[in-house]
Amino acid sequence: MRITKSIKRFEQVFDKKAERFLWCHPVLGFLAIFIGVPMFVLAGVCICTVVVAFPLAWIFGWL
Repeated sequence: MRITKSIKRFEQVFDKKAERFLWCHPVLGFLAIFIGVPMFVLAGVCICTVVVAFPLAWIFGWL
């Protein structure tokens, strides 16, 4: 139960800081939300795919 409260508190603090950042820097916030976040998601998917695919390719002799 303590971990759940800690995560909720962290989420609330992060939301407040993100909202304050967006109010102070609307252009940077727009770029971060609509360009930065999708780029990080795509990079994460690419890295996870490489971590799974390269060892399998090496095991099956495709490299």
